[in-house]
Amino acid sequence: SMKRMAMMSAVLLTSVLLAGCGSSGLGGSVSLDQEWQLGEQMAQQVAQQVKLVRDPAAQAYVRSVGERLHAKTPLASRPFDFQIVDDPSINAFSIPGGHVYVNTGLIGAVDKADELAAVMAHEISHVTARHVIKQIQQRQEISVIGSILLGQNPGALQQVVAQVLAGGVVARFSRADEKQADDLGLQLMFDAGYNPQGMLDMLNRLAALDRSRPGSVTKFFADHPLTQDRINDVQGRVAKLPARNGMITDEVEFHDAKQRVGVIPR
Repeated sequence: SMKRMAMMSAVLLTSVLLAGCGSSGLGGSVSLDQEWQLGEQMAQQVAQQVKLVRDPAAQAYVRSVGERLHAKTPLASRPFDFQIVDDPSINAFSIPGGHVYVNTGLIGAVDKADELAAVMAHEISHVTARHVIKQIQQRQEISVIGSILLGQNPGALQQVVAQVLAGGVVARFSRADEKQADDLGLQLMFDAGYNPQGMLDMLNRLAALDRSRPGSVTKFFADHPLTQDRINDVQGRVAKLPARNGMITDEVEFHDAKQRVGVIPR
């Protein structure tokens, strides 16, 4: 019967999830298909808990930047989604399954297209390197993830999303994860035709904001610890990338989108 099949697949899924749950906390326990399924459910929750910007031109621009970058990743064939959150705090975050969110405050804080691309390349890299799903797995029982995937645990789903939005689940990417997201992000920018110098400019800009307006970048740095080492590292890597003509540093559409979401970060 259908019911029995559903139960069988539930048991199978849970055992698949458990089988992969090694001591590393990741160990291939959540497949990409499962991650995308979880991400879809989480994204629906996020849409209920934050205010998304529905301005079509601004949305289209952010998506176009996201897609240019996403197209150069190993997960180009899987759907990614890029959204703007109506929130003046300087932040960007991602959830499993390729959902990337950029706050209006962050768009207001960066100065040119390659800096926005840098933030997005970094977030996309956290997804493709599977840092995001790893974070969730470190904080959730694998059986809870299984029950969410089966649609049996709306309470747990809400809780996970609430933690993400509070900056709790992705409490802190490790320094190794941050470095990997910087490295992958830089290469991604370069491959997609954005000036990788934009990543250095973006980190320096956020560091300067942190000094001049303490607290303004707290949320971003809580998730993405910024150290001078990290800035030096990015600087060294940018210097090693070959020169390339026609790289995008800025675009008129960026400034149009920035004006449309028109937020002075707080």
